[in-house]
Amino acid sequence: MVRVLNILFIVAVVIGAATVYDLKMAATKSAAKVAELQRQIDEERNAIRHLRAEWSVLNKPERLQNLVERYNEYLQLEALEVRQIVMPDELPARPVTLEPIGGADQMGGYAGSSAMIR
Repeated sequence: MVRVLNILFIVAVVIGAATVYDLKMAATKSAAKVAELQRQIDEERNAIRHLRAEWSVLNKPERLQNLVERYNEYLQLEALEVRQIVMPDELPARPVTLEPIGGADQMGGYAGSSAMIR
């Protein structure tokens, strides 16, 4: 009886040790994955910072003015007038183009058997 209990306790200790080792390895893998994701996030933040700096350099008014003066003969840009600025509700409605019923562009099969709305 004592030997059976000793064997059961040894098996329980071995199973417990294997479980703890497995949990430790899973935690190590998770920590490595978190570190890798953090590194990727830092790289993306640096890339965004770099792109914002480049964007601000490209949009400097002096640089844009030099480009306009250099390529004005090709671009033929004109100064903006106040009357050119309108609100979105002042724009004309977009024209709607309707397909003729029974035209060559109908869908075939089951979808073509009912009325088409475009």
